[in-house]
Amino acid sequence: DYARTGADGDITITDEDARRVMGALGLTGEKSLRQIKALSGGEKARVALSMFSLKASNLLMLDEPSNHLDVGCIQGLANALSGWGGKDGELQDGAVVVISHDREFCDQVGFTHVGTVTDGKLKLEQRSLQESDWEQYEIGAKLV
Repeated sequence: DYARTGADGDITITDEDARRVMGALGLTGEKSLRQIKALSGGEKARVALSMFSLKASNLLMLDEPSNHLDVGCIQGLANALSGWGGKDGELQDGAVVVISHDREFCDQVGFTHVGTVTDGKLKLEQRSLQESDWEQYEIGAKLV
């Protein structure tokens, strides 16, 4: 009900829409009908993600969104983000800003812009991720 009646709610969101989104994030069957207090931490995160996808936004900012999610949920989130901003093939104004060190997740989403921070300055480029974007993280992992 919150997606319909909460702040910036949309009364056109149907129960079917909500179940479809929650199902894509792994909340199927009776889990989609449970009260929030009866859900695990990961399931609560999925409910929050479903709320974000149901509410109209011009900007979606996610910090390490794949943390604490299982593989199926990460795949569902990546699919949702790769199509975000457009509905039924129509492009809409908006942006998704994602901070992530999850290479597979980032590859699945297929970002159109890459931002890097060096010496406290942000450099934003219109391009997909490149192998060199990951080098500093792979070096750090090898040193451990």
